[in-house]
Amino acid sequence: MHIFYQPNLLSTDILLNEEESKHCVRVLRMKIGDEVQLIDGKGTSAIAKIIDDNPKRCLLTIIEQTTHQPLRNYYLHIAVAPTKNFDRMEWFIEKAVEVGIDEISFIETENSERSKVNLERCEKIAISAIKQSKQFWLPKINGVKNCNQAIKELRNEGFKLIAWCETDVTQNLHSIITSSLHSKITNPPTHHITIFIGPEGDFSKTEVDNAIANGFVSVSFGESRLRTETAALYACIATNVLLAK
Repeated sequence: MHIFYQPNLLSTDILLNEEESKHCVRVLRMKIGDEVQLIDGKGTSAIAKIIDDNPKRCLLTIIEQTTHQPLRNYYLHIAVAPTKNFDRMEWFIEKAVEVGIDEISFIETENSERSKVNLERCEKIAISAIKQSKQFWLPKINGVKNCNQAIKELRNEGFKLIAWCETDVTQNLHSIITSSLHSKITNPPTHHITIFIGPEGDFSKTEVDNAIANGFVSVSFGESRLRTETAALYACIATNVLLAK
């Protein structure tokens, strides 16, 4: 069944926006009486029937709704320094959403290559990814914030890690998660996990020291030096695998 994103499923009749209407009627050639699945990105899905197949204003009526629980009993937040070539960040967003993530933030560091992002474009990619992977929760995506400010705001927020290439003074991600985290999230309530990923030039020692002073733990992803988007996706996949139910 074809899936469409509709952020508000509170009313019985749903009007798709022009872009989704065109895709539904002209691209997929759906007609009056056909059924589709709607998701709101907040854990609710619905089966709806087309009652007006106007390619600019496709109208549907909901015939049943379902509420879905989150797939994980923890909240995963990746904060990453955006790359100069933003295509690489778009790739990360798509893959991270497919794998499973709850929040993505962009941070500006001393060695950052980019200070602005197109949040509308990022959200479109995330919406496409939840539809593709048949998920019901749309991750929150935040604009660029100064690294030290983000660290300060998160100082009292759950379990916090910062990836750093100085492997001789960091703990391995696998070890820190299995030894310090796994036992804490076997039961609700949801545990909040944040992982900071730096730019190609890495975090400065000052930024890492500031993070550690605010309750972060510095971690390593192994001996290989990873690209920013690779490191961010690695952190997402490794955390989900290591904390799988």
